[in-house]
Amino acid sequence: MPIPMPPVDRRERRRSLIAHAIVDGLILVAIALLLLAGPALAKPALTASGGTVIALSNLASDEGCQPARMSGTVVKRAFGRDGLFLQSVVVEERSGQRSVINVDDGYRGLDAASSGAVKQALDTLLTVGRKVSLRVLGCGAAGRTLSLDAVKPL
Repeated sequence: MPIPMPPVDRRERRRSLIAHAIVDGLILVAIALLLLAGPALAKPALTASGGTVIALSNLASDEGCQPARMSGTVVKRAFGRDGLFLQSVVVEERSGQRSVINVDDGYRGLDAASSGAVKQALDTLLTVGRKVSLRVLGCGAAGRTLSLDAVKPL
């Protein structure tokens, strides 16, 4: 047997409906702002000479990371599970110190032509044995995680 509900005043019901509509609207606005703003994505820039890419920049988002410059020789490359996209490189500096530099794959979200151009340039500029100048972003605890932001050959 249902429990009888007390009669509800029309004004109270209207206020309740308006309050719920406002809350629902605010939630939708918040969701829309999150979707539109999203994370700050990097938009890679290619520098070309004679039809060949000679430098890449703006490969990573620097939100909360510390930029640094380094140069050295690429001594190792690692690819993702598919074996196609560069995931990281190991760079040996003149002092002998080696560092792992992560290569973000945010460029994969670009249109096919841009994504392909960035991939090809990374594969070419970061070959084993090549001397390079890098701009990296130190993120995480004490900036220990390095991400590639720019590369050009030396």
